[in-house]
Amino acid sequence: MDINTLFAQLHTLPSIPQVALELVQQFDNPHESLEKVARSIERDPVIAAKVLRLANSARFKGARESASIEDAAMRLGFNVLRTLVLASAVTGAFKSAPGFKLKVFWGRSFQVASISRLLARQAGLDGEVAFTCGVMHDIGELLIQTGAPEYAARIKGASGTTGRAASETQQLGFGYPEVGAELAKRWNLPQTLQAAIRYQAQPHLAPDGQPYARVIAQAMEVFDALEQHGGPTDEARDALGGPLFEEVDLDLLFEKLPFMLEQDKAFTDYLA
Repeated sequence: MDINTLFAQLHTLPSIPQVALELVQQFDNPHESLEKVARSIERDPVIAAKVLRLANSARFKGARESASIEDAAMRLGFNVLRTLVLASAVTGAFKSAPGFKLKVFWGRSFQVASISRLLARQAGLDGEVAFTCGVMHDIGELLIQTGAPEYAARIKGASGTTGRAASETQQLGFGYPEVGAELAKRWNLPQTLQAAIRYQAQPHLAPDGQPYARVIAQAMEVFDALEQHGGPTDEARDALGGPLFEEVDLDLLFEKLPFMLEQDKAFTDYLA
């Protein structure tokens, strides 16, 4: 099977609201103003409500409440606004499937996103772009789980004897990263996001100028270590190493992890 055949056989292809797609283009335009972005957000009541809620949360609230989208946009700033809009659009595009715990899936994705933000900042990269890549890194799995559960069952049945990536390739001929990248392409999401999703399992193959695949690969390793060792413990930190982490200050990362993970729990709540 090739990837186009899979997409042709999907029961439903999730879609992002047109307003959100237009906002993606606006965010990619270096000459776009927050005022114009706010006008676009006002056209989508769901996204607008989330923007207002986040702007008036304890994390961002100033001396007075934000009553308008433009005021909220100014308070949040361009980068946070971009993250909120993209993450909101993607999380809202998928519906839960029988036997699949959507809340658990997004909880994991947002933790990977939080870790990605810290790693990106260490590397001198855009933390908000990394956060968005982290939120979306596993949408290929989500697409198959919710849109083609029969294929998901085949992969799950094979995964007991081989690793996840090998099982995907054996059963489908491609893996979740390729599926996620193809979906991001069909959504017309930025090349940076497409590359981060596509090459997360092979960051050394990512095109020049696309460093976020490596950040996602690191974040996934950190997440697994946290899961296995009960949080940001010394044991979790000591479990990480090798070429993937050669330029990462793990002591600094683990010093900041507890605060960042706790802070981003509130952000996740505003997307629910």
